[in-house]
Amino acid sequence: MINYKVTALADNLSTGETQYKYYPRICNRQKLKLRELSKDISRQCSLTETDVYGVLRTLITNLPTLLLQNKSIELDEFGIFSLHAKVEGSATAKEAKASKIKELKIAFRPHKYLKEGLLNAKFKKVK
Repeated sequence: MINYKVTALADNLSTGETQYKYYPRICNRQKLKLRELSKDISRQCSLTETDVYGVLRTLITNLPTLLLQNKSIELDEFGIFSLHAKVEGSATAKEAKASKIKELKIAFRPHKYLKEGLLNAKFKKVK
């Protein structure tokens, strides 16, 4: 069950008056630490918790290096990690230089299989 609460956000753009729109927002998430995830995965396969933890730590350690080598990392039915840049536009092609790149972001595009796993989500309103 996914918990949500209703949040009011002000909309001042359309008129001079402050109007509110109400949005459901996912809340009360619980963090699952890497050790706990490793333990859960080890129960579902022949690897030990330590083996799983080691593989996940190695993946985490290697991702930044691979991304900085301009690689997209596709993890089969999980998804693809890649770099995206927040940039400042230029009036001419000549002015569009690396200095216009203001921030790098790691993007994740989930695989269709992963997205389909969320289709049956159930929601519960909390206060």
